[in-house]
Amino acid sequence: MFQSITVRNFRCFRNLAIDRVAKVNLIVGKNNVGKTALLEALFLLLGPDNPDLPMRLNVLRGLQWFEAIPEEAWGWLFLNKHTEDAIELSSCLDGNKRHLRISLSEPLAAPLPNVANGKSSRAFGSATTAIGARELVLEYAETGREPVVSRASFVAEGEGLRVKLSRPSVSGLPLGIFLTSAFHFAQENAERFSKLQEINREQEVLERLQVLEPRLRRLVVSAPGPGVSVMQGDLGIGRMVPLPLMGDGIGRLLSYLLAMASARKGTVLIDEIENGLHYSVHRKTWKAIADFADRFDAQVFATTHCDECLHAAREAFAGKGPEAFLVHRLDRVGADIEAVTLTQDMLATAQDTGLEIR
Repeated sequence: MFQSITVRNFRCFRNLAIDRVAKVNLIVGKNNVGKTALLEALFLLLGPDNPDLPMRLNVLRGLQWFEAIPEEAWGWLFLNKHTEDAIELSSCLDGNKRHLRISLSEPLAAPLPNVANGKSSRAFGSATTAIGARELVLEYAETGREPVVSRASFVAEGEGLRVKLSRPSVSGLPLGIFLTSAFHFAQENAERFSKLQEINREQEVLERLQVLEPRLRRLVVSAPGPGVSVMQGDLGIGRMVPLPLMGDGIGRLLSYLLAMASARKGTVLIDEIENGLHYSVHRKTWKAIADFADRFDAQVFATTHCDECLHAAREAFAGKGPEAFLVHRLDRVGADIEAVTLTQDMLATAQDTGLEIR
């Protein structure tokens, strides 16, 4: 599990430090203070040998199109798009110090110009000293491991371009799962539930979903078409009902529980955890999350804007100990963003005196 986090020159963060984290962590703060960006930084630290993740973050943010230029494809990962300053992500994870440095650097090799009959096929009237397009470089170091370097770059393929990845895999890294605020996890849920069935633990998921839908008797995975798997539930009406038709709340809680069951001894990141959930079930939802985090030894980081969600989390974790649950509030202070960590006692005092925490 993460014990501390430091983020420098990433997205909106100049230098953010969180010195203490718990099994379950709730991140709060106003709009545009970096709640989602903090989840993204954690995601990169969980996959420090995967140079595909930085571009995948852009897609998760809704940036479906960008120019095939390094500064455009990866530039907004860097604070204010200042790509000359490397991103530095550090953490203490399971007692080991981790450090990930992300930079746009000159490539190890420059492409040769196209030639025909020993002569360049293109005439140039000028030249510069620049080598050319840069590539994304991930340099990862961890206590007790040899440093590894991964790279991503654009290369020509026919008349188009593709992203070339150089990835020396690192074994033994804990799994990280990122559940975005966009709710589209049907295929993943079906696959994760099937794996849970293999070890006869699907009943644990069903029992917690019954908190939201008491009529739910069982869950199954069906294949309505080639390569398509969907989850359906038995509500006692004589036929199975697709989970998406039972409302977002059921689907969201199912996604949370299955992610934690899949990420044993890993980390689950949940953006806008309250989405699709009625305020009246927040406390029961948090109890289910707390239970699964313990059962599968999974660490959770979630964001919220919801005051009812915050109150419900406090109630659900009451009496579970100081390392079970923490709240981290992000605030913009001048040009920087700072984090304040609230224990359960501090959160209770703030809420009972009417202080705004969200």
